[in-house]
Amino acid sequence: MKEEKRERESKVKKKLTKIIGTVIVGALLMMTATGCGIMGKGSRSWIENEVSDIEKVYPTENPEDLFEKFPNGFRIERAKLFKEGNKKYSIDIEMKGNKDTRKIEGKVSKVLIESKPYKETIEKESKVEYKKGKGLVLEKPELTSELLPKNYFLFQKLKLNRDILKKLEVKDKNFSFETYRYYINYLFSSKEIDDYLGLDKGKVSLDIRGQYSEKDKTYFHTVVIEEGTTELYFSEKIVEEKSK
Repeated sequence: MKEEKRERESKVKKKLTKIIGTVIVGALLMMTATGCGIMGKGSRSWIENEVSDIEKVYPTENPEDLFEKFPNGFRIERAKLFKEGNKKYSIDIEMKGNKDTRKIEGKVSKVLIESKPYKETIEKESKVEYKKGKGLVLEKPELTSELLPKNYFLFQKLKLNRDILKKLEVKDKNFSFETYRYYINYLFSSKEIDDYLGLDKGKVSLDIRGQYSEKDKTYFHTVVIEEGTTELYFSEKIVEEKSK
């Protein structure tokens, strides 16, 4: 009798162990699915929901309208990397929308980039200001053709929103649980991009990058465009200033 009782208890324990193990495995699979982007952070739908407010900026025909959207002010950072002969350059624009003066001012620089060892050298530079009706205007107008061949921002012309993005082919996406940064990469073609970057109606790689925060919902997105045949790299970032 005792042996039968022990055998029954052993079978019950094994069954319970099997059930518990199944539950644990199921929970781990669910966590993995969520974490890896099947149904949670990092999934296409999750990232596109995070970047859906990009339509607040793309397009904004008059950059001064950004003061209505971002009353605490904002920053605009733009970079275009390209080659001239055997040399690599970057045209960098850094501007600030000042909430007190309601002016958008900054500087534009042509930077020589050397790799061995890595070194950046500013070759030419000028202050720049956005003026309604004139666009971006350099303090040194003689440098306009070299530093500012297009006197406007891409976000003034390019339209992006959730409806447009969900129709595009996704090439890659990622979410980091360490930094909470994410990006999604699309195959994209646009007349506005072709005109702005001097491309010939080809598809480009378009990234939208940002950083997730449960509490802080200030606008922070970077649009990155790359075109392989010309080794072109372009980025445009608009950051909403936080209230103090």
